[in-house]
Amino acid sequence: MASASTSRATTPIPRSRNVDNVTDSSRINENVMARLSKDFPDAESLSRHQQIHAKLQLEIMDVREEVSRLKSELKRDQDPSKMSKIQTQISQLMLQINVIREKAAEAEAIVKTITTDIQRLDTAKTNLTSAIQMLERWGMLKNAHNQLKELLPTKRYKDMSQALSAVTHLLTPLKPLSGIPAVAEIFKAAEADRKSIQEKVAVEMDIFFKQDPNKPIDRRVISEVCHVIDVLGGDFRNHIIERYLQIQLAEYRRIFKSTDEAGQLDNVPRRYAWFRRVLKHHDEEDSSLFPSSWEMTRLLVSNFAEYTRSDLANVLGKSTPVVNVLLDALQATLDFEAGFSRRFEMPFEDITAGGITSRGAGIQTKWTISSIFDSYFNVYVDAQDRAIADMLSAYRGSKSRSSMEGVLQQESDTPVPTVLPSSTELFYFYGQTLEQCDKYTKGEPMRKLGKIFAKWLKIYSDDVLMAGMKREPSRRSLEGRDNLQEVKNACMILNTAEYCQNTSLQLEERLKDKIAEESKEEVSFQTERDTFSTVISFCINTILRELEASCEPALAAILKTPWMHLENVSGRSAYIVDLVSSIKQVAEVVRTRVEGKKYIRNFADKAVGVIITRFTQSVIKSRPLKKIGAEQILLDVQAVKACLLDLPEPHPENSTNIYTKYVTKNTGQLETMLKVILAPDDPPEGFVQNYCLLIGDRSFSNFQKILDLKGTPRTDQQKLLDIFLSVTSTNSELSDTSFLTNIDMDPTPSSSSTIMTNTNSTTGSDIINRVTSPVSGTGYFSQHGSSTGLPGLLRSASNSIEGHDRSETPKAFGDFRRLVNFARRETLGPLGGGGGGGH
Repeated sequence: MASASTSRATTPIPRSRNVDNVTDSSRINENVMARLSKDFPDAESLSRHQQIHAKLQLEIMDVREEVSRLKSELKRDQDPSKMSKIQTQISQLMLQINVIREKAAEAEAIVKTITTDIQRLDTAKTNLTSAIQMLERWGMLKNAHNQLKELLPTKRYKDMSQALSAVTHLLTPLKPLSGIPAVAEIFKAAEADRKSIQEKVAVEMDIFFKQDPNKPIDRRVISEVCHVIDVLGGDFRNHIIERYLQIQLAEYRRIFKSTDEAGQLDNVPRRYAWFRRVLKHHDEEDSSLFPSSWEMTRLLVSNFAEYTRSDLANVLGKSTPVVNVLLDALQATLDFEAGFSRRFEMPFEDITAGGITSRGAGIQTKWTISSIFDSYFNVYVDAQDRAIADMLSAYRGSKSRSSMEGVLQQESDTPVPTVLPSSTELFYFYGQTLEQCDKYTKGEPMRKLGKIFAKWLKIYSDDVLMAGMKREPSRRSLEGRDNLQEVKNACMILNTAEYCQNTSLQLEERLKDKIAEESKEEVSFQTERDTFSTVISFCINTILRELEASCEPALAAILKTPWMHLENVSGRSAYIVDLVSSIKQVAEVVRTRVEGKKYIRNFADKAVGVIITRFTQSVIKSRPLKKIGAEQILLDVQAVKACLLDLPEPHPENSTNIYTKYVTKNTGQLETMLKVILAPDDPPEGFVQNYCLLIGDRSFSNFQKILDLKGTPRTDQQKLLDIFLSVTSTNSELSDTSFLTNIDMDPTPSSSSTIMTNTNSTTGSDIINRVTSPVSGTGYFSQHGSSTGLPGLLRSASNSIEGHDRSETPKAFGDFRRLVNFARRETLGPLGGGGGGGH
């Protein structure tokens, strides 16, 4: 039997065999894979398989020893004699528990027997005490009732209120005994007395309400009557309170009807003045008559506010109010509410919360008189919209340009403003309007006012600033470099746009501080700030356009200079003086008139790209240059570089800031090209080596460009090209492209102008491959992709290009036929040399 018990104890509850098999198999597979991954992490670990095998054998032996040990322990624990002994001990323990339970029940019975008499005595004491208290209350009730009956014929209302209060309180505990005839009789008598007293005090209050001038009222009696009414309580007390309030406000309802003139919106201050007179009389004469628990003053204010709110809703709903009248009425209402909030030391909505019938009933509907104006405050918002429109009408459209020129053309002794006065006027109006609206409301009208602000910021950006940048059709950029009015205009508009951008952020923060919490997330002027960023970009591009136009005569002089026939280098060229002067004039205006340093730097970065681009275009068009011409232009480039270094601010010597490095990089590539051009052709190997050293590419087309710029005769080019191919084919350190890859040998005059007039673009790479936008800080020589070297050219000739753009290579030869002829000659060897005639 013990064996069977042991078997039941150690055998687990069987589960589905299929489930166990699947689970065990899955677990075993996971363990095996994990062990294999650990022992053989890579291919090199396979060489250690013998060591791992020996280790596994040792682990198997350890496991077998552990299994043997566990089997011996299990056999020892399942000894039948041991299990029998344990069961015997459990049986003895259960017997002892049963004995203890029986003795506890006996002890409880003995205690109950002992304490039965005590419990009876406690119950008797409680009943006796209740009986004595009830008899005492009964005696006190009879005395209080007799006293009340004696006071009924008199006008001793103070004593009557005390006696009535005592009777009321003493009757309550006796309600369970109302079935006893004596108790029922006194209940009936007390109710009759209560009715008599109610009729009596009602007569007294009627006399008080009617206020006959010929019969003075004893106010002390009325005060005592009110205490009696307070004891009576319930609906009768509410009736008296309501009647008093109606009498006090009856004249108000008659005079200030919403259909009469006195009840219109412009007479709202008169309503409050009238009520203050009534309330003054109430405070001086009547408030002391009523118990403080009635809150008669607060209820008087609440009822007046309720009537006023209803009347104003009717008046506002009938017609659209005039803005000034609406604001005056709202201001008077807010002043009225604020005054009583200070008097009662609570918000006005708490003053009006809970009327006569709702006191103590849990009904707390909070409202204010001024809240009725929120639904009609759109009139104010619309008025601000019209006011802004009128204010900006003088600056919009065709008038905007003339107004700006009037600002710019002030007398010399008058300081020129840095921003347009219209912008400061606009934001001053915004600030005043926001403060005014904050006095009245923080809800939906404030949110709508924010939308109006955003709307006119956008209009100001488009119709005033952008419209002020548009030039007259008859004006030409080539009127002369002394005409800097357009640059001054652009500088002022740039400052104005930056001012509007920064101030609109401050306006947004102020609006969020004042608006209701649930509407804060809807307040944002980010879109409008983006429009001002567009204006700033347009202004900078306009300044660059004017800079390019002012430099146009000097750049045109480059084309007229006979570079090929120069005999010696004679200092700076004549056109350089004009070019530097034009650049400095525009730069001086920008530095003195633009307030934002970052925009001055932005202009300088872009200007470097424009000047270097146009200068390089003119140099390329002036080819061939020859050695003397290249030396002269190289000297001129140094003068241009010195001028460009001073664009953002006077440039200190030996400066190594980022801008200096940027200018040096842009001019350095042009200088490198000129140095290669002025290098002598003889010996040709030296010229090619010099090219590889300075330019550093193996591009056949780029080398061809240098020869064309240099003006090397076609008969001499062939030898140089052969040497170039021979040298570059064995030099693997040369790249396939360089800054020469992006040079267009036939640049169009309108290239950079097109970039400057493209107001919505920040790069010019879509217009001309070789020119990038000055915004990105790149110039004429910046690299866009790679040019094809000799292998690419040959593959192009055989129509098997892989990953190269065919459009880059034909320009190096003039047309595709020249490229194919050269490739065929190189393929056929010396016997095919006749193909060189294609050059």
